[in-house]
Parts: sequence; C-alpha cells; structure tokens
Amino acid sequence: MIRSNLYAALALAVLATPTLALEKRSVNDTATPQGWSTAGTCHVLYYNRCTLWSWAWGGFGAGDRYGVCADACSPFRILLLQTQNRVFTAAPTGYGFTGTVSIRPADANCCPTGAVLGSQPWLPTGPFDVHNWNVPLPARFCIVYTFGPNGGGPARIGTDHPAAGPTGPAACGFCYPTRRVNHSFYWGTAYTPVCPGSTFFDGICDAQARVVILELAMIGGVSIEPQSWGHIKSLYR
Repeated sequence: MIRSNLYAALALAVLATPTLALEKRSVNDTATPQGWSTAGTCHVLYYNRCTLWSWAWGGFGAGDRYGVCADACSPFRILLLQTQNRVFTAAPTGYGFTGTVSIRPADANCCPTGAVLGSQPWLPTGPFDVHNWNVPLPARFCIVYTFGPNGGGPARIGTDHPAAGPTGPAACGFCYPTRRVNHSFYWGTAYTPVCPGSTFFDGICDAQARVVILELAMIGGVSIEPQSWGHIKSLYR
C-alpha cells in the first residue's frame, strides 16, 4: 500500500478467495496518473509498479463489479475529491457499454454495503478514467466500477503485476512483501454478489487495481495545511 504525503503501512495478510475466470495479458506500462495539487490532500494507492509491467484483465460480463476497498487517510473529516482508474483499450461509445462508478461504505469483509454515497456514469475509455467527486467518506469505503449491459467489450482494466513479466524479476517478494494486504476485489453483480470478493490472483500474489484516490482532510470545514500531516502520520505509528 502506498499513501503519498501520508504514510506507508506494511502488509499483514492475504485474503484467500476463488480465482477469477478472467483473461489477462502483460503490458509494459509507463503511463502515470494526471498530476494533482497536494496541499491538504492525500493520494491513496494500493498498487506497486516497480517493474513497469501491468496486467490488463478482460472478459467482464454485464453488470460485473470490481474495485477497491479503501481506508480514509486520516481520522478527521474526509472528502473524496477524485478517482482515476487505469483502462486499456477503450470500449465503444453507444448504448450498452456505459456502466457506473459508485462510492459505497464497506463492511467487515470489504464488500460494498449500505446506501450509495455517490454515483456517476462510467464508459471505460482510458488511459485513465477520471471522476471528480465532493463526497464525505466513512472510515472505510469501496470504489465500485460496474460494467454496462454489454460488459467490458474490448476494454481491459489495469492492475499491477506481482508475477514476473517478460523482463525482470517477480515484483511480489522483491518490490513489496508477499503478504501485503489485498484491497482489490471482484464482487460479482448486484443480483449475484460475491462476498468476500474474489481477488485478482495472478499465480504468485494478488494483483492490485490501478485505482488512484484523492482525498481531502478537513477539520471544522477547513482543509488541513501540509505542515499538519506530521501530526496525522503520528497517529498511525
């Protein structure tokens, strides 16, 4: 797990869940998310791209849901400002390929639960699909991407690449611990939910979706200044 401008936590456990029946291919991937201002904000990322290889996962069906179970980056009032997710190969425009991205509270199993906190249309176009929000967040929440009636089509979603790519070593156990905490899941559909969610296991370790979350910490409605982050970091030691 990587939290820029905040803290990095060591992974403790891997959630063992059934392997997905999706296809994947290795992609040498140098694309990076769009730049953001960092004053009073934190970026939450759970993936690690030290080898520059990514998996591109395809074969999603109608209504399939995947995403990230994330923790708010401070104990203060948190607003979700923006999310970005990596997509390879755009789905065609037109009816049937537009799904939704929604924000939901997470339960103890890291599954979406409770009322929808925010929702927007999502047509997988890539390279990074950007959604802007102004949504208050609970301590733990899910970013849920739901495919439209025609599924993903040619679109593939990006994860990091724990196994060895065509070049270089296996990232899992080299770039990060083999027991890092998993935050990325496939949750089935709303009609046939999978909980606990299935992981993106690539034969070596669980891959993490390339979803970037931008959060804003507030105290009494005032954004936290950069010098205040030292105090917040000390709360997590």
